[in-house]
Amino acid sequence: MSQDKDQDSRHLKLVNHLKLTEDLWQKLYYVKWNIKSFGMLARLAQDIVQDARAVGGERLINLAAQLEHHIKLCVATNTPPREAERQRLVALLDALRHQLEIDNSTSVMEEARTRPLSASQLEILVITPNEQPHLLAKLASSAYRARTINKLVEAEQRLRERVPSAIILDVDFPEGPDAVIQLIMKLRSEIQLQAPILFLAERNDITMRLDAARAGGVAYFNKPYDSDEVIGVLREQLLPQTAQGYHRVLIVHDQPFEAWEMAGILEERGITPHVVIQPLQILQEIHRFRPDLLIIDLDSKEVSGSELARVIAQHQEFDILPMILLCSPADMAHYLTELDVPGASLLAKPVPNDYLHWEVKQRLRRARATRIKMSSLSDNDPISGLFNRRRFMILLERAVETLGLRVQSLALVFIRMDSLQSIHDSAGVVTADAVVTQVANRLRHLLNHEQLATRFSDSAFTVLIPNLLGESLLNLVRHIHKTLEAGFYKVGDHALLLRASIGVATATGHGQDYLSLIQHADSACSLARETQGERIQVQQSTAVVKQDQEESLRLQMLRQAEEIIENERLWLLFQPIASIRGDVNERYEVLLRMRDGKGQEVVPGSIFGVVSHHQVGQALDRWIIERALEMLRQRQQTTTLFIKVLPVTLQERTFSSWLRTRLEQTGVEAQCLVFSVAEPTVEGGLRDMFNFLGGIKLLGCGFCLDRFGRGSNSLGLLKNLGADYVKLDMYFVNNLAKSAEKQGQLRELVQELEVLGAAIIVGGVEDVKTMPILWSLGIDLIQGFFLQRPHREMSYDFSGLEF
Repeated sequence: MSQDKDQDSRHLKLVNHLKLTEDLWQKLYYVKWNIKSFGMLARLAQDIVQDARAVGGERLINLAAQLEHHIKLCVATNTPPREAERQRLVALLDALRHQLEIDNSTSVMEEARTRPLSASQLEILVITPNEQPHLLAKLASSAYRARTINKLVEAEQRLRERVPSAIILDVDFPEGPDAVIQLIMKLRSEIQLQAPILFLAERNDITMRLDAARAGGVAYFNKPYDSDEVIGVLREQLLPQTAQGYHRVLIVHDQPFEAWEMAGILEERGITPHVVIQPLQILQEIHRFRPDLLIIDLDSKEVSGSELARVIAQHQEFDILPMILLCSPADMAHYLTELDVPGASLLAKPVPNDYLHWEVKQRLRRARATRIKMSSLSDNDPISGLFNRRRFMILLERAVETLGLRVQSLALVFIRMDSLQSIHDSAGVVTADAVVTQVANRLRHLLNHEQLATRFSDSAFTVLIPNLLGESLLNLVRHIHKTLEAGFYKVGDHALLLRASIGVATATGHGQDYLSLIQHADSACSLARETQGERIQVQQSTAVVKQDQEESLRLQMLRQAEEIIENERLWLLFQPIASIRGDVNERYEVLLRMRDGKGQEVVPGSIFGVVSHHQVGQALDRWIIERALEMLRQRQQTTTLFIKVLPVTLQERTFSSWLRTRLEQTGVEAQCLVFSVAEPTVEGGLRDMFNFLGGIKLLGCGFCLDRFGRGSNSLGLLKNLGADYVKLDMYFVNNLAKSAEKQGQLRELVQELEVLGAAIIVGGVEDVKTMPILWSLGIDLIQGFFLQRPHREMSYDFSGLEF
């Protein structure tokens, strides 16, 4: 029982830290950007890593580590994250929240959103004297269960037995429109018929429209009507039946009593309100709550309400969001002449409850209808009803950027209907459009809600398929191919056969280029068109291609490193590590430089990254140590050299015996060598580190823990290793003079390190402004361009630095 409570406590702690991280990020993005607060985000990410380890679970720990790493990279730039970085950050937070919900089996972070109540299909009753095949096909493709009745007597009997979710009613029966209207009014009176009714009619006069409205019609379509418009209005009318929190209103008001009173009025009438007391949080809350309507009190004290409304109206994401603005009666005349907020209503306070509800209700209904139409126009292809190319590109970029979190793989299926252009040329555009609609319907019936279909161009379609690879993916693609080529496409007197060519490209790792993914799928489709038999071509995974390219580059760099060592096109530089408190002992860090066969200098980091676990890296380390020992042998003064070693050297079991031999041959004292290893390298191979450390300590050499202080448990690591020196991570010195927060962090760290007895080195010191701060914090040893740039000779004067 106690263990369960402890686990629940650790889980709750992780949930709270995640919420704090999300809240802080949203404040940084929507309220005010601040680099210091972004640093706090990094510390919260460290807490999340520790919490995840305490809770347990490989997936959870991995996501937490990715979040910490991503935030560290963003912090290092000292600028607001770019769009791709923001998407990745939000996706990591979302993936962590999702994983917590899975692990805890219940949602611990439910937000205000429109959520499905049930997955069952809604029944639509189509009452019409004539068949409406196109409308019925649209209803079926929109996941509605449609039933057609062709006689008024049967319609009345059916409605008395069971009321459907909605009614589509064609008034042009032989009995006449008046008989249809009278039947509906009778049913409304006798059985309280409440289902929304959408009228279809040949007549377009105002009298007919009035009769339909009196009968309770919610929409009226003059023939010939657009089936997509009918479906759009139907979907809008049925949404309250399929979702909670259907209407959401955000109230921005800095007087809590008045704000909550208004919220209570709306809640009583079935509207979901959310109150924001601090107006500057409005963007954050709009993003989180996704309201359909804003109510803003213009008499805000913290910030001008009129300015706030203008900001919302100018925001590209929220510019179509309707607003109701409230002001005092005395200011009404001023706002009527001066305020310019398109689409806003202006009401004088106090607003009567019934009028407020009526105004909100009207604005909500109109806003929803407008938004649905605009979304359909901007995101969907008008012929097929599928996503259009613009929307698909946005979704694809987002999916690739967040790959590896909730989605582990993506398959892009590129489909070209090879006969469509010839149908367009021979049978005309109307026939071709009808065929496109049928292709789209076939795809809808095949795919689930996670598999997104798009009309990419006139004769090309794409499908984005997550988390499906190998044989399972190929089976689905074959099923798509077979379905699209099966049977005739019947349009009027035409019975047409289509050929389809399909190319597939897959992505399995974050950081891949979404445009390359499209290019690979398109290229595969072109190859498929030229093949005989099954016209399906699967492009090799972009991750595999990238891996092959990286492997090729790695081999090239290994050969280059071997050639550089063989021809001895490498040399050493030395940068002083000096005391600012009067210690005149000479200390230098040893740095390696190299040239390629053309005489161009090679960046050491690029070589080290390739050879770090290869025997070439071992050869490099030994070359550096041998040259350093030779220079120490020839030197008159006692000098300590700091030499970085690669992971491959830590793994070498014969290193200490080899080093003992070299020390004896040169006569150099072992304490003149201090070997440096970066903290991340140590964390990744503790067993090798302890073996290495035991060997060099036995000889009398020193050890420096490099890039210290940014790990998940830096101090604990130092206690276990017992380093002689720690060289702090560059994070602590960057902009130190301007950051009181960093100075506080450094002061606290120095105090803890003094207890452990490790000498502290601060690298990257480049200006005099940092010096008094380091002195006041108790730092002794420094390194950087302020002292001297790296030189071939050890020539620095250590006697004149005392501060």
